[in-house]
Amino acid sequence: MTLGTAPIGYDLSLCIPNLKAKGKESALAEMVSAAHLAGAIREPDLLLELLRVRERVGSTALGKGVAIPSARSVTVLAPRLVLGRTARGIEWGAADGHPVTLIFMALAPGEWREEAFHGLIARAAAVARLQRNRHRLLSAPSPEAVAEVLRGASA
Repeated sequence: MTLGTAPIGYDLSLCIPNLKAKGKESALAEMVSAAHLAGAIREPDLLLELLRVRERVGSTALGKGVAIPSARSVTVLAPRLVLGRTARGIEWGAADGHPVTLIFMALAPGEWREEAFHGLIARAAAVARLQRNRHRLLSAPSPEAVAEVLRGASA
């Protein structure tokens, strides 16, 4: 998948269609674990701590059921977008008070330019901005269908 001008690999193993987590901390841990198992990151504990620190600075929930936690770190092997979905929703501290049902975790290597990293986050936000895209992502029956929605939304 291409987000902006940077090629972003969309690995279907980085789509978690039904997060088991019931809270923000456990959702971050589940998503980092999936990225580690897929070979997208090394040192998952270090990355998880970085994401926790970022959440303490301020919530990454955008509202409308979407959060975009992100990290640029030496623990990340290549730019990746990890998508987690949950039908029940997770309290994330969104300004609108709504629980999060879609989590886009934007990950980039530490040596990636800051502008490219912000572009990755901006593209994830642009995909999530439209209600049509959020609905299609939540109702997609498979990781392949999720990938198709993301490809279509970023075209």
